[in-house]
Amino acid sequence: MQTALLVGLKSVDPTAYNGWSGTNGCWGCELDVDNINHILSPLGYDVEILKTEQATRKNMREGLISASKKLKAGDQFLFYYSGHGGQQPDLDSDEMDGQDETLVAYDGELIDDDLNDCWVKFRRGVRLVMISDSCNSGTNYRAIRDLEAPTPIIPLDDKAASEMKAEMIHLGGCRDAFPSAGYLSGGAFTQALCKVWNGGQFKGNYKAFLEAIRKEVGSGQVPQYNEYGPVSEEFRNEKPFTPGTRRDGTSVGAVKSVKCTLDVKGSHLREVKAAIHEEAEKCLLEALDDALSQRSGSASVSCTGSSGGGVSCTGTVTINF
Repeated sequence: MQTALLVGLKSVDPTAYNGWSGTNGCWGCELDVDNINHILSPLGYDVEILKTEQATRKNMREGLISASKKLKAGDQFLFYYSGHGGQQPDLDSDEMDGQDETLVAYDGELIDDDLNDCWVKFRRGVRLVMISDSCNSGTNYRAIRDLEAPTPIIPLDDKAASEMKAEMIHLGGCRDAFPSAGYLSGGAFTQALCKVWNGGQFKGNYKAFLEAIRKEVGSGQVPQYNEYGPVSEEFRNEKPFTPGTRRDGTSVGAVKSVKCTLDVKGSHLREVKAAIHEEAEKCLLEALDDALSQRSGSASVSCTGSSGGGVSCTGTVTINF
């Protein structure tokens, strides 16, 4: 199962933020959500979207908790956020810089510790991808020890680290204490992400994806790659957003194709057709006997003879995985 929660805020409730409306810099955040949805929906994701007034702290947390309850090992969940990112004084002393990073919800801020309370509820074997196009997004998923660029952090203790059973890869639009640019056309980070993705033509893993996005952003804004939990090499090396898929687009654990060369003879075209069907089926079953109905293929067959006499056909059948 592949599910996603996409959140975009172009403004906030001024009564929750001392009169601040949050519109400056977030003009294209709802458009960002639409663009990410255009990537995920064709890949078979079950997508939930929260925009502006819907994107309350309660709704965001409930969306995450709901996913943690229904997903099991082998499933993937993607959480995307586009909006303001803030900082608050750290009250539990787990941040070296004394600041908790936050996501700005419509009715108040959601701190990284609150997000962590959600992540640790996911079962072992579930794969999580968090993408945040917001300011202060270096560690806004949770203060963690593995970073690709300097962001002030303090290592998790063994107990905190062991609580995280699921595997997470986090892509942040910038470092903590730095801004993430936003325009009418969407966030600079999300626009770069969509351009690099290129309709699914991107070939590479998550780290390569992030590096290509960094080059595309091309300013003082430095997108971040983080890992949290027992991230496997298989997950780390997948093509982004496509569970069980290699970087070249082929399925993990399966060959790209199986070819069988046929040399079938018969007295009539109908007889030869039946023989070709039988031989092709044998070929596929030998290659992967439990996947006949799930695979596509093609055939190229050349026949000589006449409908009233003997017929000889040769050709190649390709089974795609």
